Amino acid sequence: MIPTRRLNLILFVGIVALLGVNGVVFSYGLWGPRFNQYMSDFWKAHVLQPAVKAGDRTISECLGVSDFYSAHLTTYFLADSADSAGGATDDMSKYDEYCDRVPGTGKVIFAVTLMEKEARNEAVALSFHAYQSGGTLKPLASLPPRPHGAGMLTLDATVPHKGKYLLKLAFGEAKNKEDIIEMPISVGE
Repeated sequence: MIPTRRLNLILFVGIVALLGVNGVVFSYGLWGPRFNQYMSDFWKAHVLQPAVKAGDRTISECLGVSDFYSAHLTTYFLADSADSAGGATDDMSKYDEYCDRVPGTGKVIFAVTLMEKEARNEAVALSFHAYQSGGTLKPLASLPPRPHGAGMLTLDATVPHKGKYLLKLAFGEAKNKEDIIEMPISVGE
């Protein structure tokens, strides 16, 4: 190849690359947000494994929020099957942590951490409900309203069947929707 043609070819490729890079950079506002959302959705759907335990998730995935308050939920679960009775003492799977999805029926312990320090001086109530047919709520367990200076609330309950449940935190007198955090709980689904 003649040296001048090679130099012209290299110069042409360089100009095309420079124009292409400038076009991409200056048009990013038009296509960038959609591309980022597509890549994020693709990454979550195809690369990341779905997390079912609290230890596998980020703090935001176990967080319940209202306009004024936020609370972090960790759920501990002990199955009611014969498999969970006894067993090896080094079996740590019975101490797994979950968020809003519990793998089956049995005993659950909800540990709620109040994220705002100001909320720890307010009376906070915690209740656990089962959805019945028709969408009504049946109370299963509750804690009366009182201040929790350490910022931790725990509630023991039994989930008798698979389905949808609701954990409610009520701050103060809970007169407004902003004073209530509702955390849907899914059992065995």
